[in-house]
Amino acid sequence: MSIIEKAMKVATSGSEEQIIDKIIEEEKRVSASRKKDPSLLGSSRNQISMMVQERVFSESELLSKGIVHSSMKDSVLLNKYRNLRTRLLATTEKENFVTLVTSVLPQSGNSLVATNLAATFAFDEGKTSLLIDANINNPELHSILDVNSELGIIDYLESDEINSSGILYETPIPRLRLLPSGKARVNAAEYFTSEKMKDLLKDLLERYPERFPVIDAPSITQSADTRILIDLCDKVILVIPYGRCSEEEIRYAAIAIGQEKLAGVVLNEF
Repeated sequence: MSIIEKAMKVATSGSEEQIIDKIIEEEKRVSASRKKDPSLLGSSRNQISMMVQERVFSESELLSKGIVHSSMKDSVLLNKYRNLRTRLLATTEKENFVTLVTSVLPQSGNSLVATNLAATFAFDEGKTSLLIDANINNPELHSILDVNSELGIIDYLESDEINSSGILYETPIPRLRLLPSGKARVNAAEYFTSEKMKDLLKDLLERYPERFPVIDAPSITQSADTRILIDLCDKVILVIPYGRCSEEEIRYAAIAIGQEKLAGVVLNEF
């Protein structure tokens, strides 16, 4: 069994049949709730359709940045992200949930993986996604999404005068918003362990039940911040840089995350 196969064995729980059964059960639950209140679907979609969207990436811009979109020609890559989204939806019973994306080693491309996962959730006109940049010392999401931001999550966590709505930024991807990292701090871990951080994530989920937050975190083997954030999230995606890490490093990362939360791995080729 290869290193990647071993990681996948750790990452996946349950057979494909079980996953499909969970999807069917979820569809039945959602369908039943809509029958009880048919206005739920319409009102949600109407609210989402009213989200401000001043700029949209062109297909050429998305291609140059490596961001997936629903009409792209590379169907293989597109379907990989769709399958990843499906697995996440099938492995939790919550209406919406927080997914964290981390990597075995630094500079493994997990910021782009997080962006693509969030973009895939936003394909659905009845859903929105939120990218949270928790890579405080090396933030990349604002550059990937061409967002100019003054404040971010660390500014919010250390101040009582900043409202959470003031740190959410529009992106050129419809239905996707960005919560940037903010100013770099030496002791970011202290902020992530705060009750205010827990309350923020809870509020982001409960205020908009159709929203799916995705956290871009540093390498699990290099950052204490990521281990703290794992406790606050529901599921984790592990990015493995092809040919750059050992079996021991992959095993350590998988164990650090834990089988209960590790929902899948992405083998990233450079």
